[in-house]
Amino acid sequence: MMMRLKTLSVPKVTLGVWVRALFRKETPLYVKAPISLALIYTIFPIDLLPDLLGSLGFSDDAAVLGLLTTISMSLLKHYTTQQSLKL
Repeated sequence: MMMRLKTLSVPKVTLGVWVRALFRKETPLYVKAPISLALIYTIFPIDLLPDLLGSLGFSDDAAVLGLLTTISMSLLKHYTTQQSLKL
């Protein structure tokens, strides 16, 4: 009979985990910074493409928000994996 090896379970980063991590003191700044920058870029009136250009102007906001959210979630996954290895 073969024995199963125990595998390290990597924490899954969902949107709920990500939102909670943004409001925790323990979450490092390098995880929080990308989404903060994305929100500031979306709200700030000066853009790469002005919002007056219609859907093209809003699409750059969506692209920046999506890209920086993905980066932030990836960094959070890396951070939670490192934290689970310390235990």
